[in-house]
Amino acid sequence: MNKENTPKGSAMTAFLIGAVAGGITALLFAPQSGAQMRGRLKRGAHDLREKGKHIAHDVEERADTVTGAMRSAASEAKSTYRNEIEKQREARVASGQETKRYAETEIAGIKPRTGAQS
Repeated sequence: MNKENTPKGSAMTAFLIGAVAGGITALLFAPQSGAQMRGRLKRGAHDLREKGKHIAHDVEERADTVTGAMRSAASEAKSTYRNEIEKQREARVASGQETKRYAETEIAGIKPRTGAQS
C-alpha cells in the first residue's frame, strides 16, 4: 500500500512541504551575510540528510518485519494445505477409495501419486 494514499501519509507530506517552504522563506528574508547563509544551508542540508537516513532505516525495519510476517504466513498456509491433503488421503484410504484407485492405476500401468508433491 502506498503511504501517500493514507490520511497519515498525506498529512506528513503536507507537513514536510510546509516545513521546507517555511525554511526557504526564513532563509531568504533573514538579514545575514553570504558566509552565514552558506553555513546555515550546509547545516540544514546535513540535518536533512541525517533525517533521511533515519527515515530510511525505519522503513527498512518495517519492510523486514512485514517480509518476515508474510513468509511466516505463507509457510503456515503451505503447512495447512499439506496437512489437509494428507487428511483427505487418509480418509480415502480408510474408506477404501485409495485402494480402488491404486488398483485401477496398476491395471492401466500408471504410477499412482502418493500425497502432496514437494
